[in-house]
Amino acid sequence: MNDPREDLKSGIAELKRRLKSKEIPDRQLVRLTFLALGRVSANEGEGAAKPLAKGLSEAAEPHGERWDEAVESEMTLAVSEHVHGVDPKYLDMPGYDFAYTIAARERLEQRLVAAELLKWKVTEHLLDQVADADARLLPYIEKG
Repeated sequence: MNDPREDLKSGIAELKRRLKSKEIPDRQLVRLTFLALGRVSANEGEGAAKPLAKGLSEAAEPHGERWDEAVESEMTLAVSEHVHGVDPKYLDMPGYDFAYTIAARERLEQRLVAAELLKWKVTEHLLDQVADADARLLPYIEKG
């Protein structure tokens, strides 16, 4: 796994480059920066992540609505991956890949933490979907 601080630094540099070249930020860039920021917060604490979030916010702010659209797209896709990954018709199948599902949920949490640090409002609809999916997954995690 890459160093999250380096990933974030690279993502911020890319945001600045795209602003100069009038290129639009996309969800892949959001993914890179949000996962990196979320990992820094998880590994080093919120205090270490806050100044990095400020730097990301400052680099993203000039992109305005285009950044917001990219963030919304990435968050929606990440939530959808989790929701569809814990569809009840799959959970009882032999060979279901719980390790992948748990890892995907951890990545979703990193994105949610990053959104919170950046004061980007995740819609209640998406949060409700995450909560419902988590509730479906919990009994399987408890069973081990």
